[in-house]
Amino acid sequence: MKFGIFSDVHGNLEALDAVLQLLRDKGATRFVCCGDIVGYGPDPNLCVETIRRMHCACVAGNHDYGAVGKVPIDGFNSAATQALLWTRDQLTDSNRLYLENLYLIDEEDPLLIVHSSPSAPDGWEYVFTLREAEEEMDCYSGCICVVGHSHYPFVVERTPGEPARMVRQDHFEIRPDTKYFINAGSVGQPRDGDQRACCLLFDAGAESMTLFRVPYDIQAVQRKIRAAGLPEFLASRLEIGR
Repeated sequence: MKFGIFSDVHGNLEALDAVLQLLRDKGATRFVCCGDIVGYGPDPNLCVETIRRMHCACVAGNHDYGAVGKVPIDGFNSAATQALLWTRDQLTDSNRLYLENLYLIDEEDPLLIVHSSPSAPDGWEYVFTLREAEEEMDCYSGCICVVGHSHYPFVVERTPGEPARMVRQDHFEIRPDTKYFINAGSVGQPRDGDQRACCLLFDAGAESMTLFRVPYDIQAVQRKIRAAGLPEFLASRLEIGR
């Protein structure tokens, strides 16, 4: 069984389509979304509908809940707030209901799925460092937790009796009796300096995980953002992956 894992689509349909095509080409038959389907981008309905059709395991991100009024938006930055208010006006009733009904934590054996952190899924905390990831590992009993939220892909591995370590390879073995905290990065708005969409392929049979970066039509998305009257910053940042 091969799992396609992705996060933080943020209404970017071109990036989502590119990621799903690659994952399917690589043999993925089951899919996992770590939240934030909407927010920032110009195609919230089409992105939600794409994921709904896939019947994949999906958790809520803070932008998903913000778009449907389940979390206050006064804590978001100005551009995010403007995009969320716009998104609220765009969402169809059925897509709004789908987002409202997403859970904060889900499982797709052997994966634990959460948007931000397993220790406080409704706190929307960011996990950036090795130490922070290692602390999160004490909050789940399974071997693999996949998250999003920060838009920075990274992997932390902890084997019993050894200190936790960052895994630097894009392709690595999932070792038995070892715990993993894995950030899937972002499909629709990478922030690690790489403008390409990011996703993961988990091969349960081969016990391996691979990170992929996928090019997509950034200019098409930028045109849509501008045509919708969304903040220019949301268009320009796509070019630099920040």
